[in-house]
Order: sequence, then C-alpha cells, then structure tokens
Amino acid sequence: MRFIRPMELAGGYSVSDKTQRLMINVGSVGQPRDGDPRSCYVVYDEQVVEFRRVEYDIEETVKEIEAEPELDNFLGYRLREGR
Repeated sequence: MRFIRPMELAGGYSVSDKTQRLMINVGSVGQPRDGDPRSCYVVYDEQVVEFRRVEYDIEETVKEIEAEPELDNFLGYRLREGR
C-alpha cells in the first residue's frame, strides 16, 4: 500500500488502472493534521481524487471552544496550526 499526502495531490490523483483499489482517509473536515488550517474534504468521481480546502473563521471557532468549560482549550489552539 502506498500512502500519498494531500499536499502531493495538488491537482488531484488520476485513477488510470480500473483494478487499482484506493483507501481514502478524508479525516475530519475541521481537524486537519497536515499543517494547513483550512477545512478539508475529498471529491471522488470514479477517476480523480481531489482534496478541496475551505477557509473558515478559525478564531471564532477557537473562541467558541474556549467558552465551553468541558473542552480543553488545546482543541481550539491546534486549529490555528492545522496540527
């Protein structure tokens, strides 16, 4: 099995071999771990796998997490770095 990082797929990943099997881990839309703080989701159209990024108000999300006493503030802080 070969692991391909999203950043290696800037223009998408073309599936030319129809017998090739893909396992796509899209993760959690709002919990990136690759250093890019934008939300991420995947579009797959049976030939191309494309990771798409969406800007959102990270600081507002951090404030909402800080306002919840049951949540560790670290959960919000790591969103800023995408880690």
